[in-house]
Amino acid sequence: MRTREKKRGRGYWIFLLVWSVLLTVVLAVSLIWFYGFLKEYQRVFEETRPLLYQNEVMQVFTSGDAERILEQAEPVELGPFEGRKELADFINDYLSGKNLDFGTKAGEHIEERPVYVVTADEVPFAVVRLKKKAQTAAYGLPLWETDRIELLPLPRKEYSLLAPSTVTVTVNGIPVTEYAMEESGLRGTAEEYLEAYTQIPSYNRYDLGQFYGEPELSGVNAAGERVDIGYNETEHCYKAAFGGDKLFQDTVEDYVIKVVTDYAMYVSNDAAYNSLDKYFPKKSPLLEGIKKNQREWFDYHLKPEVKNQEIKDFIVYSEDAFSAQVYLEQYMYVPYSKKTEMLVTDLHVYFVKIDGAWKVSGIAFQ
Repeated sequence: MRTREKKRGRGYWIFLLVWSVLLTVVLAVSLIWFYGFLKEYQRVFEETRPLLYQNEVMQVFTSGDAERILEQAEPVELGPFEGRKELADFINDYLSGKNLDFGTKAGEHIEERPVYVVTADEVPFAVVRLKKKAQTAAYGLPLWETDRIELLPLPRKEYSLLAPSTVTVTVNGIPVTEYAMEESGLRGTAEEYLEAYTQIPSYNRYDLGQFYGEPELSGVNAAGERVDIGYNETEHCYKAAFGGDKLFQDTVEDYVIKVVTDYAMYVSNDAAYNSLDKYFPKKSPLLEGIKKNQREWFDYHLKPEVKNQEIKDFIVYSEDAFSAQVYLEQYMYVPYSKKTEMLVTDLHVYFVKIDGAWKVSGIAFQ
């Protein structure tokens, strides 16, 4: 009996040992599998975090190509004379050299609806909203995509334009039309010298609206010549000039220089008292004032030699009015001092057509 009991006891312990070994193996395999599952789950979990996707979105902002931003961003309000290209150029300049970063948007960011704020040198620039894709990653974890990008308000500047009614102006390649006109019939400085004899085109004021970048303006007058357009920083206003007419200037240039040369000779007391009469309208108050003023260079001198005559500026207001800035130098020898003196004349002279002839209507004395 004892032998049988010993055999049964030994079999029990062998069974228990085998069972323990099998259980340990199963448990070890299960733990290894579970560890692998956790590791893989953690990997997929990390790869599907919205933060990781937002890092990819940041490549759009750091690319230096604003077109990529605008392709994904909601439409931005633009003025009538500014297009997408100008906005892209402005954004490129705005972001250039800045440190771009992002963080969660306070009050809106939650796990199910991530919202990030992109900053440029710590100044908010854009809001990026993410949403879950229809398809999921392994284990049902969400995949993310961009819902929308909203560009935050950027600095804008408002401009106006003052231009003669005879000048056509384009802003960023877009013609300025009467729809942008605020005022018409505005006077310029030339009227002071011309209005007693003729009427010239007035100025119009246009509202150009707001711009993100600096607008590019160009103007052409009735003669087809480009005109200068200046800018007043205080008033945020561009002003277009009347411009000239090279073909017309060529026909009157010799006459204009002759008028100013004779005027200079009169002032230096080297021309007769009535030598300027032919250049002025009858009963011209300007001519009367010139004759009343004392002449210069009373000391005896030899007849001056006139040199370096040139027209520095030529402006056409209408077919009956123009003006010219004329420069010349008179060199005169003074026997008393035994020196050659130089007298400079630099005048802006206004001309009007009267009975088919050009007459001096005004002189802008400096």
